[in-house]
Amino acid sequence: MPPAGGTEVGADDVIGARASGLSRDELVVATGAGLRVVPADATVVVAISGGPDSTALAFLVAEARPDLTLHLVHVRHGLRDDRADVAAVTMTARFLGVDLAIEDVTVEPTGTGPEAAARHQRWAALERAARAVRARWVLTGHTADDQAETLLLRLARGTGVAGLAGIDPGADGRCRPLLRIRRRDLHAFVANEGLEVARDPSNDDTSLARNRLRHEVMPGFAGLGPDVVGALSRLADLARDDEAWLGAMTEDLVAGTSRRVGPVRAVPLEVLATLPAAAGRRLVRALVLAVRSDPMPPTAAEVEAIRALSRGAIDLPGAEAVAAGGWLAMAPLDLARPAHVDMVVDGRTAWPAANWMLEATSEASAGRAPQLGLLSSWQPPTSRIPDDLPPPGGHRDRCQVVLGGLGERIPRLVVRPRRPGDRVVTGGGTRKLQDVFVDAGVPRPTRDLLPVVATEDRVLWVPGLVADEPALRTGRAVPQLHLAIRRLR
Repeated sequence: MPPAGGTEVGADDVIGARASGLSRDELVVATGAGLRVVPADATVVVAISGGPDSTALAFLVAEARPDLTLHLVHVRHGLRDDRADVAAVTMTARFLGVDLAIEDVTVEPTGTGPEAAARHQRWAALERAARAVRARWVLTGHTADDQAETLLLRLARGTGVAGLAGIDPGADGRCRPLLRIRRRDLHAFVANEGLEVARDPSNDDTSLARNRLRHEVMPGFAGLGPDVVGALSRLADLARDDEAWLGAMTEDLVAGTSRRVGPVRAVPLEVLATLPAAAGRRLVRALVLAVRSDPMPPTAAEVEAIRALSRGAIDLPGAEAVAAGGWLAMAPLDLARPAHVDMVVDGRTAWPAANWMLEATSEASAGRAPQLGLLSSWQPPTSRIPDDLPPPGGHRDRCQVVLGGLGERIPRLVVRPRRPGDRVVTGGGTRKLQDVFVDAGVPRPTRDLLPVVATEDRVLWVPGLVADEPALRTGRAVPQLHLAIRRLR
């Protein structure tokens, strides 16, 4: 029969929390199961506060995985007298015979509340300590009760499926081996083993949201079902699996609908309008996260504002959304304007601003002098152009060109961003490059990122958009230079 609050899947796999009342041996086995993501003989950092949860973590990990090299790390936030905490973690380190590092941090106000600020500083200190001992994993003592509380706090903020996924048991170098174990079982383990622990008086401060939930809300939930902690823990596991699947579908959606120019991502407004609301929201969220350094996703209000944008711009923290010309573009704020570089003829020229590599191959590379004024026997190479390579508003057939009429010797070519007053000769006459961009619907944030291949006084090519018409026309009969773009990486 499956334990309350969890469904047996295999010998060590459970959906949700394990049953309460685990014996000592069962706690060791459960901890070992939670450590399966950590490879054998690894060096790990164990975050230890001195409280019962993290103290139990240190002892259970040491017993469940004797192959691991443990480094205990205690973070002092300087917010209260923590001498008892330091004494407790020192005793634990001595008993286990492992190293202990004490990291002092200063918790600066961030506008997100004292808990979030302390958590940010704590993780920064743990990751510094991990790098110092070359540990790839940081272990923390989060329990099934912490998982349930996290879900309720996120529900109160109006979370989506990603938020319902709760705390991940093990990913990105962070492992929570006790996440399926009840808090009361760990406290019983500490008491029965006679381990020295410290009591954090701030855990009783109900002005803090998590403490208020723990002391005032959770007891009221106890009468709503046989095992609320187990049910919420199970919800987190199910939502995490759903989110992983939906996340993979979102990646496919982004790959199939968006264009990339350097750090800018763009999607046709028509495509966004035809998507189901859930898919559109996920697409917008993914585009925002792709362009800004802050890993926090945009708010629901920001996502809806971007989805409704048909023309104009919206500023977000660290990013902007711009809608025009049939495209929605997401870009980091304050994009740097690239510098010009000399083009390598019969070679490749990197243009990181657009994440492109420009290839230039001349007739001279075949060992023949240019056949000026005569039909040429040189056959320029061709490049395979992926569907997603052209810039927003651009076309595949303009991502490679064959030019001619450049003179007896190919002049010095530069690759540079656009300049005020740039003009290009098209089939309809000489036009301002700015007008070409606008008419093609090239989003504003991408315009300075696109490379302009030019001589000292003549724009020859903007990949994906336009090329000098006389050079194109001559190149059909007397090809002299083949230009193409590829992804830089």
